[in-house]
Amino acid sequence: MKRLLVLCAAALACGCPPEDMVACPTVAASGLSVDVTNDATGQPLCEATVTAIEGSYSETLVANGCRYFGAWERPGTYAVRVAATGFASKTIADVRVEMGSGQCPHVQETQLSVSLAPAR
Repeated sequence: MKRLLVLCAAALACGCPPEDMVACPTVAASGLSVDVTNDATGQPLCEATVTAIEGSYSETLVANGCRYFGAWERPGTYAVRVAATGFASKTIADVRVEMGSGQCPHVQETQLSVSLAPAR
């Protein structure tokens, strides 16, 4: 490990990184992408609350337009709960988010489409 650190420091000092050194981007990838629609009309629901739950961990997904994102760089098996005012809520169990491979691994995004029925 010390040898690797010395090589990296030397390469940076001379401005020439070793050929096998990879610069990974510092971005977080979402593990979940959820589209929510009105079951009766097929129209997107942009005011939903989408929650990913794994054991004691719970995360409210972030809305971007009418799509919801979360489980940022967090592999696991989730229950995804979707709720919206005026609609019956729905929970999708056993949604898996897996870690990718390679030199710069990120989670692999799992995409869900969830339609909610209007409440009676």
